[in-house]
Amino acid sequence: MTEFFRNLFSPYTNRVYFVGGFVRDQFLGNISNDIDLEVYDIDLQIFEQLMKKIGAKGVGKSYFVYKYKNYDISLPRTETKISSGHKGFKTTICQNEKLASKRRDFTINALMQNIFTNEILDFWDGKKDLKNKILRHIDDKTFQEDSLRVLRGMQFSNRFKFKISPKTIKLCKNIDLNDLSEERIYIEFEKMFKSPTLYYGFYYFIKLGIAKKLLNLNFSYKEFIHLSKIYKTNPTISYFFYHLRTYKRLKFINIKMPKSLKKEVQIKKLPKKVTNKFLFGLSLKYPLKTFSLLNNNCCKEFLIESNIYIKKYKPKNINFKNPRESILKEIKNFDTITIKKALNGLHSFN
Repeated sequence: MTEFFRNLFSPYTNRVYFVGGFVRDQFLGNISNDIDLEVYDIDLQIFEQLMKKIGAKGVGKSYFVYKYKNYDISLPRTETKISSGHKGFKTTICQNEKLASKRRDFTINALMQNIFTNEILDFWDGKKDLKNKILRHIDDKTFQEDSLRVLRGMQFSNRFKFKISPKTIKLCKNIDLNDLSEERIYIEFEKMFKSPTLYYGFYYFIKLGIAKKLLNLNFSYKEFIHLSKIYKTNPTISYFFYHLRTYKRLKFINIKMPKSLKKEVQIKKLPKKVTNKFLFGLSLKYPLKTFSLLNNNCCKEFLIESNIYIKKYKPKNINFKNPRESILKEIKNFDTITIKKALNGLHSFN
């Protein structure tokens, strides 16, 4: 496909670059399926004609960006903050590579690779930061104009296991997140959970002030260490928010989640003593597989043997004149069996 773009643009320019995550991921040895191209020294009208010729779809006229298969093809630009929100920017075409790259968030995302010569342009020491596993912002002013970058710092750090530079941490702490939509916030958390561990992400969730700003949560060092160990074993997104809710007694999480995830997060928390009556009563509402997974596979063998792991409990004797009372009576008549005492650390410190 690189040869395709060389042939497409060579009559007009020799300054076409892979930019952003694709170049970064090459240095990290990762495979990137989403590829960004920036095209310099080309007339806007010719650029648009070429995009139309190959069937690329415009995804933002003011941004000069077109989508073609898994490629985002754009003209280089600078951005000026003109209103609140993640999209409140005025864009201007820019033919200077260094100036155009300055709009990016972190040094590791500002690397550029010429598609004709393979030359790497590195204006902000991104390669050095990749080697040292450091996430560092490029420019104080442009970085804090986009509040989403605070959450991007959290998810990048977690995915790549990078530390965030002290200056970037300090800057992030002073950035207000109120202009971000609940949907956009969730997307960054979703990206964070692509990593098999949550240690870095959870640390910067606290350290960058995200926990406090979004959920009004504070964490002691003891809580951080304990929760980090739990998340290490199961870094799924429902697991993360479920335990934040049960630890910190969150009544409402103002992050726009899919309905299926929201249901999982709202699953009843593990009591201090788990009995067969509790489990059968709970399984009247839903199968207990997810409940078990969210609580470190609690009572899994019992749930499977009792046929309520992947199925709801079906009472044997139902009085249809008063079904609720008859069902509860059936469960109450079971001999009480303690299945498991609470796992150490699965309850709130509060």
